[in-house]
Amino acid sequence: MVRVNHFINRARSLGLERDRWAWYDVNIEQPVSFQEAEKILMQTTNTSSYYFKPVTLHVTKKVESDKKAETKKPPSTSADSPETKKGDILLKLRGAFLVKQ
Repeated sequence: MVRVNHFINRARSLGLERDRWAWYDVNIEQPVSFQEAEKILMQTTNTSSYYFKPVTLHVTKKVESDKKAETKKPPSTSADSPETKKGDILLKLRGAFLVKQ
């Protein structure tokens, strides 16, 4: 019991209490260039002041649709939808940043 209490006190002294961390959800699903993907993934490293908690990472090659598929598709996409953006790959990243307050 003494060792458990020592561990809890040490964790508290390091700021490892749930109420002392802010959560920022990440939900990216968009076409990006290889340089943008590299920049995004570099930001998901952990430091002493924040931690990235990954949930899913899915990367696929963005496939250009042929003319037949484009004519069948209704014009219901907005200018900033994933279908209309250009990029090298389709990046889907979900997770959360935990930032020490």
